[in-house]
This record gives sequence, structure tokens and C-alpha cells, in this order.
Amino acid sequence: MLHSPIAKAGPGSIELPRSLSPLVKANDLLFVHFDRPDLAQAEQYLRDFGLHVVSKSEDELTLRGTGLRPYVYRVTRGPKARFVGLGLAVPSADDLETLSKRFGLPIEKSNAPGGGSIVRLRDPEGVEVAVLHGYAPSEPLPTRPAILHNAPSQIVRVNDTQRPALEPPQVTKLGHLVLETPDFDKSVRWYMDTLGFIPSDVMCLPDGSPVGSFMRLDRGGEPTDHHTLFVALGLESKVDHVAFEVVDLDAVEMGQQVLMARRYRHAWGVGRHLLGSQIFDYWRDPWGQKHEHYADGDLFDDRQPAGYHVLDRAGLYQWGPDLPDDFIDAKLTPQRLVSVLKTAITDRPRLKKMLALKSSVSMPARPWR
Repeated sequence: MLHSPIAKAGPGSIELPRSLSPLVKANDLLFVHFDRPDLAQAEQYLRDFGLHVVSKSEDELTLRGTGLRPYVYRVTRGPKARFVGLGLAVPSADDLETLSKRFGLPIEKSNAPGGGSIVRLRDPEGVEVAVLHGYAPSEPLPTRPAILHNAPSQIVRVNDTQRPALEPPQVTKLGHLVLETPDFDKSVRWYMDTLGFIPSDVMCLPDGSPVGSFMRLDRGGEPTDHHTLFVALGLESKVDHVAFEVVDLDAVEMGQQVLMARRYRHAWGVGRHLLGSQIFDYWRDPWGQKHEHYADGDLFDDRQPAGYHVLDRAGLYQWGPDLPDDFIDAKLTPQRLVSVLKTAITDRPRLKKMLALKSSVSMPARPWR
């Protein structure tokens, strides 16, 4: 079902300006890192999802896509399933020196695939942000070209057929991740001021207060993905989902066929997002963590100003099935209850934002008129 575009925030909206002088400007998203109690189970899911094993031992597993990054997914053995952090690249060794001096942290040699030098930061919520420079790119793996489609004004296929293979889709790269934080203002400014992220689209409550920001890398005039990181207000610090690019719509759909046949738990899709425009499909791994296949996302350079939008359920997608009620994890666990009660005592304005955010995405989608 189609839905109307989300409205722009009003004149009273609170601007989320770019950092005038970030410490460094990250120029690539390299990997995500999770702990899992069962590496064999993690490996099987990620292979079915479309990733390729690079290295594995009794306590660690790394996987890659078809692109140049040495690995895009790191799994370490841990007593419980949890998100550990992410890896970003910077363009020069001087950037690592800057971060090392600012935070009083050592520059280490990475022993992961690709090597390089690394500074291990932590964001305001304790998420590990590994910043690398000087890693060795991998040789790309063979990747089929995107399928060209016949259209009334463009005939590209005559006396030929479309028969994509029924197999896990070819993941080209790790595209983005969504981080939830109980202190949106502090976290979003840290990523902008420390690592140079710039806002592409900002989600606001009806009063104009920002509660989520799609942020891209600042590569100057070089186009980059609409968002590499989405920071959003949440009940606790967690990763909502990690997203991986595939070559086209057929790959997204073929991923659904394969994962459905393997009886994994579907989360949402197939549809097309509004902000970022990606065709999406979400699946949950054996521990419930959402992973997204996507294709055909928007690309912006540094000239594109930020858009401001009122957050509502209908604004999350252009077409596709309605957002499932369990897609946004808002269950009040004991840990979250403690956090909410603490916020109610120490920061009532932030508690009000949390409640307004939950209400915004819980409302039924508006039918298109």
C-alpha cells in the first residue's frame, strides 16, 4: 500500500548542524562486531545470508562480502549474544595520531584480516568504535552485474530470459547500521564532532525535537551512501539492525527465498524505504538480531543539506507490507524499566521524548489518499 510523504518539521524545529571542525573524517564503514555463544550457528546463518568466511578459529570468525574490504563481519565467542562495536576507516595515519592524542589511547597493530593500524575508541554509551588506517584491501570476488529490465521506453533484452540463480545473494558490502541510545543529543554529536559524520535526514517529534538522524560519511564531492549510521533515541544502548548491500531487486528477493526456505525468522519486507530510498528486506539471526538486504539506495555528496521530517510510522517506507508491531523492540524489560525510572527522576524532558517517540511509531500507518 502506498503512503503519503512525511511532513517537514515546522518553523520551530531544532536544527542539527554539521560539526564545523570534527577531529577526523571517517571515509568508510569496515565491519560490525558481535559476540555469539555458538560460532557454528552464527556461521551457517551468515553464509545463508550471503557472506563468505575469511578466517575462523575456536573463538573467532570473520566474513566478507564480494568487495574490497578484508572482512565486514566479526564474530567472537561470548557467554551471551551481544553487539560489541563497529570499524571505520580514516584516510591518513595523521588521523590516528589525532585520535590517539585526543583520547589518550595507543595506536595498535591490527591482527585481523587486512592488518593496518588501529585506535580503539568508545562512544558515549560504551560501544567500541575501532578506527583503522593502512589495512590491505582484498581482491574482489566475482559479482554478477545488476539485471537490466525491459521497459516500454527501453528494450534491453530480446530473445533472452531472466534466470537468476536460486542461491544466497551476493553481498557487496556492509552498508549501514542503526544505533539506539538513551541520550540521542550526546551520542549524535559525538559521531559528528569526533568522526565527521554529517546529517542527511533528521527525524523529529511534532514539537521539532530531533530524535533520530540518518548520517553519512563526509567525502567532500565524492558521492556516498545516504546513511552509513543512523543514531536514534531508544530505551537503551543497542544496535537495531545491520544492513548489507546486494546488487539489485532480484538479489533482495532471492535472499528472501533462500532464508525463507532455511526457516529463519522474517522481520519485514520486501518494500522501499522513503528516506534513503533502499529496497529492503529484514531477517533475524538465531538470536533475534535484525539483518537487512538492500539495493538501490540514494547517494549524496557534501553539498546536499539535511532534511527535517516529523517521525511517524507511515514515513518509514514508500511501499511494501506495513511495519510489523514487533519490528521496533519496545518491550519494557527489567533493565529498560530501571533506565526509564532513572530517566524519569533525573531527566524528565528526555523521558517525555522517549514516550512521544514510542507513540509516533506505534500509530497505525496512514492510507494513501
